[in-house]
Amino acid sequence: MIESKPKEPRLSSRVSGMPEIFRKLAPLTLKRQLRGRALDVLDNREIAEPGAEINEPQTRSGGKSPFAVVSYVAAVILPFLASVLYFAFIASDQYTAEARFAVRTIARESAQDDVDSDVLSMSNVSQDAYVVTSFIHSTEILRRVSEKLDLRAIFARPDADFLSRFDTGRSNEDFLKYWNEQVTTFIDGPSGIVTLKVRTFTPAESAQLAGVIVEESERLINELSERAQQDVIRRFGGEVDRTAALYKASLQMMNQYQNSAGFLNPATQATQTGKLLTGLLEKKLEIDSRLFVLRQSLAEESPAYQQLTITQQSLEEQLQKLQQQIAGSSKADSNISQSLLRFSQLETDRRVAEGLYQIARKNFEVAQAEALRKALYVVVFVEPSTPQEALYPRRLATPLLMLLALTIAWVTIALAWASVEDHRL
Repeated sequence: MIESKPKEPRLSSRVSGMPEIFRKLAPLTLKRQLRGRALDVLDNREIAEPGAEINEPQTRSGGKSPFAVVSYVAAVILPFLASVLYFAFIASDQYTAEARFAVRTIARESAQDDVDSDVLSMSNVSQDAYVVTSFIHSTEILRRVSEKLDLRAIFARPDADFLSRFDTGRSNEDFLKYWNEQVTTFIDGPSGIVTLKVRTFTPAESAQLAGVIVEESERLINELSERAQQDVIRRFGGEVDRTAALYKASLQMMNQYQNSAGFLNPATQATQTGKLLTGLLEKKLEIDSRLFVLRQSLAEESPAYQQLTITQQSLEEQLQKLQQQIAGSSKADSNISQSLLRFSQLETDRRVAEGLYQIARKNFEVAQAEALRKALYVVVFVEPSTPQEALYPRRLATPLLMLLALTIAWVTIALAWASVEDHRL
């Protein structure tokens, strides 16, 4: 095959007579050997001399860039082979224990026809589930579980491979990241069911760790319910105590006034005094009538007249005393009218305090019943069991996925590099 180098002087001499754009593009294309085929097809009849044979330029690798092959082998094939060796001979088996539970309340959800209300109710149920899952992926669960199990010893077993096990010298933050990779949760939105999966290097430890996580989740929910009940007791119970103290103070003031006044109820005393006053007035009218008759009979010197006169004076004194007891003095507790006014004030205070106390007691009982009715609890319907087969690592799927991902990444970078080189021409 005839190479293109001997034809270069003749081609240059012929190109010098072409337009300026072809004079620039032709040498660059031939030199870089990127557009040789296109130029040869376009310029075969215009540039080549009659009878001259022009061959297509080729690269040293037979038309392919050696850098592309080397980069593909280095960036894709070698990592793929390394992953195959690791997952086939080095990676340790990891056993998965699964548990499923839901967070529920004994409160009956009110049946509503509004779709938005139903969706809102579901979001409230899921919120409790999100609280539990957030707790499972927090440092608090690590602290609580560490009181029962040696977590670092579980995930740093010497028989586990160096990439899968945890280094005990790393920080707590790194251990939390490693924990979130080994312990996963998933929430089913419509039902609020939480799926917990725990991976360790032995079946027994996976089941044991999953059971402890479920126990701590139940303990968290119970603590939240107890805290809600304590908040209700502290809030509404304090109001009950305050109103009870007011009611007790009003009763004590009422008792003190009754002891000082000498009667239980001024209204009753006023009624009795009024009846007595009415009786004395009737007797006085009768005495006055008899005295009038005796005076008309000119019997003023008779013993009967004298006796009636004495009786009349006694009745007048009694009537005067009774009238003073009812409303004859301006002192606070010296007459029935003032006593009745003071007693009415105390009675009003007592009734108001009693009403406030009854309302506070009712609100407290209703709030306490509502807190008990809305108490959260965990329903575990799939208990964690000891796994019999290692589901991780996925020794076949993981290397293939890695090969696909590396290939896509290499192709993307190659296309980007070719685009940059094309714009530099």
